Amino acid sequence: MLLFRNLNKINKNNLILNISKNIQKSSSSLSYSTNVLNKTNQVNNNNIENEESEDINNENYLKHYSQSREQMMNDYKDKTGKDIYESKARPITHTIKEFRKQFKDQLENGSKLTDIEQPIILAGRVKSIRISSNKLVFIDINSSLTNQEISYTDIIQQQQQPQQNSDSNENSRIKGGQYSLQVMADKKFYKNSLEFENIILNLRRGDIIEVSGLPAKTKVGEISIIPIEINILTPCVRPIPQKLIDKEIRYRNRPLDFLVNPTTQKPFYIRSKMITYLRKFLVEKGYLEVDTPILSTNVGGANAKPFKTHSNSLNLDLFLRISPELFLKQLIISGFDKVFEIGKQFRNEGIDLTHNPEFTTCEFYQAYADYETMMTMTEELLSGMVYDTLGSYEVVLPSNPDIKINFKGPYQRINFIDKIQELTGRQLPEDLVSYDCIPELLDICNENNIRCKEPYTPTRILDEMASTLLEPLCIQPTFIQDHPLAMSPLAKIHRNSAQRTERFELFVGGKELVNAYSELNDPKEQRKRFLAQSMDRTSGDEEAQILDESFCNSLELALPPTGGWGLGIDRLCMLFSNTTTIKDVILFPTMKPINQQKQDNNQQQQQQQEQDKKV
Repeated sequence: MLLFRNLNKINKNNLILNISKNIQKSSSSLSYSTNVLNKTNQVNNNNIENEESEDINNENYLKHYSQSREQMMNDYKDKTGKDIYESKARPITHTIKEFRKQFKDQLENGSKLTDIEQPIILAGRVKSIRISSNKLVFIDINSSLTNQEISYTDIIQQQQQPQQNSDSNENSRIKGGQYSLQVMADKKFYKNSLEFENIILNLRRGDIIEVSGLPAKTKVGEISIIPIEINILTPCVRPIPQKLIDKEIRYRNRPLDFLVNPTTQKPFYIRSKMITYLRKFLVEKGYLEVDTPILSTNVGGANAKPFKTHSNSLNLDLFLRISPELFLKQLIISGFDKVFEIGKQFRNEGIDLTHNPEFTTCEFYQAYADYETMMTMTEELLSGMVYDTLGSYEVVLPSNPDIKINFKGPYQRINFIDKIQELTGRQLPEDLVSYDCIPELLDICNENNIRCKEPYTPTRILDEMASTLLEPLCIQPTFIQDHPLAMSPLAKIHRNSAQRTERFELFVGGKELVNAYSELNDPKEQRKRFLAQSMDRTSGDEEAQILDESFCNSLELALPPTGGWGLGIDRLCMLFSNTTTIKDVILFPTMKPINQQKQDNNQQQQQQQEQDKKV
């Protein structure tokens, strides 16, 4: 029932059992409630940070907490006749933000509004309970802002300004997307003194409650509601800790994370705003939003390793898509001249700060356009998006707060091959598709301390060159353009060079955000490119693309000159929300189950110990 954070493990469970027995005696005296709640508040405020996860992972503790709360709620139901899991609450008259906005200027400090036609009805989650006396209890409740109430400027500026506990700063009541309000429960205004005692006795942090009452303002100017009646709509039967810092627990238990750390909700409001702007931008330019298959017998559209599954009904192996590109281009062939899709992609690859196996992209394709068209649209789209979302063209680089990224444009441009040749002082081989160029490429890498991993293919070596030499130059928004043919199996050959393609990637803060090109529409050349990729796959590159004959057949129906574009939404959201890990912008990131993680850690420790013994 209590968060015994300042008690040692030996005594904790015994005390829980004793208090549980006391609760089961159903004492109805408010003095008992006062003692219990004061102790809860005292213990919670003095919690030991290092023990933050101890209670929520202690199954014995959780079991007794749950049992005691269930017993309390059953007693509460018997005494009041109220259902503790209400099927429907009364109609809410105000959200918390509406309440604060409406009555903030109507009330003087230390006053209350009694001449209203009907009581205000609010709902929210109990954040804290503070006992002033047997007749006066202060309860803080939270509720989420509706989409119409969200001030993105307020959300973005959180943590940038010191929080104040004064009503003069309304932002002090916002955390993440949560708005809070003080409930000033005064026994003399409550409809029934016995019910007042019952509700105070049984109310706990985390409960969802409905409050019916009168607007008021405290002597220090805090907007409050004086309840005439409080109903528990849903009890919280699992304890909510005061602090939760361990990221391993946070990412595995997102509901608890968001409840304890509401500011971690901030990136998801920014993400929603970004996607809303992106969709509106494309629709207003005449693009049609579509949904293409996630499961398919073929996989293509990017160099990546797919997830594989099996359909029992069809007795057929299927792949989760790594990109919607090939389907979207088939729609352009079909006569849909402008299409886009915002959706999930899946790649069976490594997990790090900027990679998650499941991630979100936006891809759009436009007939009678090329990569120059796409570059112009990129500058227009991103500059408009950052200003609409953040109210400025500038964002702080998460890895270096001293650097500000300016999205206004025009963006810097770097030619892929020319810049590498300039930085290395060497000419790259003329034919970068043939495997005959590999020894010379590796020699250039050795001269410039560029480390390449096997298997050695022209594509992988060139990619490593770009990662080492070019990407660090791209702090401000930068187009790396005109990639070698070997790296771009779906892009059109450059109009001025047979060994280059009309392709660009946008890098910001040294990270790739956008990949786009003039689409290859020659079916014969496309087959040739796929076969070259097959050679890379034979050499051990599992990410190389494979021949998709159905797509090549579709190209024979004539794909008009087309520009294609893809954006990694998660990475852009990281930049906009000033976070350094992709897990902070994904609601439920991919994580190992905790038991498997512990097992892996133990194995690693054993291996390390064995190595230490050998040394």
